[in-house]
Amino acid sequence: MQFKNKLTAMLTVFALALSSFSYGDTISGAHSKELKYKCRDGRPKKTSEYEEVLNQAKVNALRTWAANQSVATSSLFAKNEDKIFASVDEYFLNASVDHRCKNKSFKLKVKGLVDKNKIAMLGKSDQKAVSRKRSRIVAIFMARKASEVKSYQDKVTKVESNSAFSEGAETASMSGSSASTEGYTTQKNVRQTGGSTVTKSDKVNWTVYRANGVSSAVRETLSSYGFRVTKPAQIIKRTHLFDPEAFREDFATSNGLSDDTEADATEGLSEAGVPLFVIGTLDVGQKGKDPVTGLVRVNATVTAEVQYLDDGWWETVASVRPTQYAGLGPNESAAETNALIKAAEAASNEIVQQLNAAGIN
Repeated sequence: MQFKNKLTAMLTVFALALSSFSYGDTISGAHSKELKYKCRDGRPKKTSEYEEVLNQAKVNALRTWAANQSVATSSLFAKNEDKIFASVDEYFLNASVDHRCKNKSFKLKVKGLVDKNKIAMLGKSDQKAVSRKRSRIVAIFMARKASEVKSYQDKVTKVESNSAFSEGAETASMSGSSASTEGYTTQKNVRQTGGSTVTKSDKVNWTVYRANGVSSAVRETLSSYGFRVTKPAQIIKRTHLFDPEAFREDFATSNGLSDDTEADATEGLSEAGVPLFVIGTLDVGQKGKDPVTGLVRVNATVTAEVQYLDDGWWETVASVRPTQYAGLGPNESAAETNALIKAAEAASNEIVQQLNAAGIN
């Protein structure tokens, strides 16, 4: 019993470590080759041929993964393909292999994890480029949970019309040398129905808050690429126009800032001399149970947008589409924190890659 408890505790710690350590996605790739000689013991006779097929399968997996990423990440990957493939095992982790060899036909499939952080680090072209001063940047990520969801019944409009028409007929009869005719009419009523149905979206009210660890995770990522991260408190002190409380109010009832709030915020940042503004949301889902570990599982969906001041105008230069990340923990609070930090780190990494691709320093 004591051993079982210790084993359970060890597995829980291991699962928590995995949940907070974010490599990225599970990927798989395959490759096949016609051999010169027949297989032996289910493998090519030459070890070099086995390694060649295995390496190419990893390369295929990474290429497939890159093709499904954002334009910025795909471009970064393509730019560094030679470097990645030369050290493929540094980017393709925990490989599990399944292969089949019949006569001279060898097929192999490999599955593992892609080290997204290591690929993202390729955006740092060299230490000198990273150490130079880059633009000041302010980043605010708002976490929120649904506090009230109001659903509406479908509005059904029915249209009914009635019409009538008559039909006439005539009959003739003969009796000896005389003939007579008789006419009659019938009336039919036709009822036609139709209409339309209007469905109104649910109205969601959110509880908005600043989540622990999220700001630190974002600042760490942005500063590691040389951006000079300025805390919102400094901007608030310099100008009354920059008001995070207004951000909370807007995100409590909608998915973005109102025109007035955004205009005030960017004007305040202009006064303070900060040309980059990141605003993001982290929507927290309902808790569940992870089927593998038995731990509490919480999903967080992140979206973000970056505004840049150029020639006196603010314009959108980077954005993160809604992307979901999962966090595990022994309780809901821990799982939620892990999910939020994962989502914030991934979003800030994507933002940096897009800024690098756009040549914004």
